[in-house]
Parts: sequence; C-alpha cells; structure tokens
Amino acid sequence: MVFKKITSLFISKQTKSDKDFKKWIKLITGFNPKNISLYQQAFFHSSVSVKRSGTIISNERLEFLGDAILGAIIADYLFKMFPFKDEGFLTQLRSKIVNGQSLKELALKFGFNNFLQATLTKEEKIKSSAYGDAFEALIGAVFLDLGYLKTQEFIISKIIKIHLDVDALVNTNDDYKSQLQIFCQKNKLAFEYKLVSEEQIGANKQYVIELLINDKSYIRFENYSKRTAEQKAAQLTLEILKTELENTQL
Repeated sequence: MVFKKITSLFISKQTKSDKDFKKWIKLITGFNPKNISLYQQAFFHSSVSVKRSGTIISNERLEFLGDAILGAIIADYLFKMFPFKDEGFLTQLRSKIVNGQSLKELALKFGFNNFLQATLTKEEKIKSSAYGDAFEALIGAVFLDLGYLKTQEFIISKIIKIHLDVDALVNTNDDYKSQLQIFCQKNKLAFEYKLVSEEQIGANKQYVIELLINDKSYIRFENYSKRTAEQKAAQLTLEILKTELENTQL
C-alpha cells in the first residue's frame, strides 16, 4: 500500500523511457515487473531523495532489504554447493561475491549507469557505492514485487551462473585484512585501523584510514567506502611488511 501511494513520485504518465525501463527490468531479471514504482525507487539515490509526510524517499530502505536477501540466497547456494566446507570458508567466499566492488561491476555490466538517478558526477558515481547500493536495492524490489523464490531464481540463474566464476573465486584470496591479521599474528605484531577523518563530499562520505603496526603509521588510504579503504590499506601495508621481512633475512 505504501508503495502505491508514492507511485506518483516516479510515474506521472507512461512515457517511452518508462517503457524502456520496464523492458530492461524484464531483460535483466527474466520476469515481468508487477509494481514498476518499486524498481524505479531502487534507482533513486539518496542524493536526489525527496521528503513526503516526514519520510525520506530514496533507495536506502530497499538497499537494506536487498542486502539481507542477497546474503541469505548466496549463503544457501554456497552451503549446498560445498557441503563439506567449514563456516570460515563459506563466509569468505560469500564476502567475495557480495562485496561492494563485485556488486558495482555487476551493476555496470547490467547497464545501471543508464537508469541511476543521482546528482553525482560520473566520477563520483564510480568512486562511491551508488551502483552497488542500487544493485542491492533492485534485489529488494524484486523480493517485494515477486517474492523470495523468484528473487532466488534471478540471483542464481542471471547472476551466479552467468557472471560469477565461483571456482575461480575459491582460488583467489583478496581479503587483505584477513591476510594481514594472519601475518601479524604469525610475526607477533600489533595492528590497528585508525579512522583519521570522514568528510562529507556531496551526497557521500570520504573516509581516511590509517594503518598502524606496533603503533607506527604505515599507510593512509582514502575512499568513499570505509571497507575498501581498510582493505587497500591492509594490502599496501602487507606488501611493505613482507619486503621488510625479506630484507631482514638477507
């Protein structure tokens, strides 16, 4: 009922672009959308959000829902695909599939750049989490519109089986925070991620993360995603630490 009330925020009349959007949704999901306003809201970034009756209308609530649904479906899929793997393996593999960078790349493959409504520049959209957030919001829209089973079919048949090489992901380790933790534990080093600053730039926040090893600053890295900044800081610090260790062994 709520979404029917806000339909007018997104659709005033059925235009050619509205029809193109509906066709595109069917193309990427494999299903005819019932409530098109749900999908339009999924592409309504917070930078262009509006307030109606005290409620902020953007894709953030759909993103919250889609994140949970995507995580549950991926977890179920991996649980069945790898019946003898432990919780740590499944958690890391799920993280590789649903991390922000992976979702952004999928969103761009699907053509989200043609429909995302935002006041961000092209560069800001790429650097921010806007595309990944819209991807999760789309999943939330599919779930509300068509239910869990259709959403599951969409994720497995249109995303995992076509765009993801799960076997390749198993053999790649890009979780640099975990690698750094193991390295530091092995070499008895203390490490700390320090949030130096967070600055509001347009509709997004830019985070500056400093990584300290034994209270010594090694790397500072900034990004619109705090998680990405920490991962990159860990990656660069790990490279320095390994070089230092090799030099001491010469």
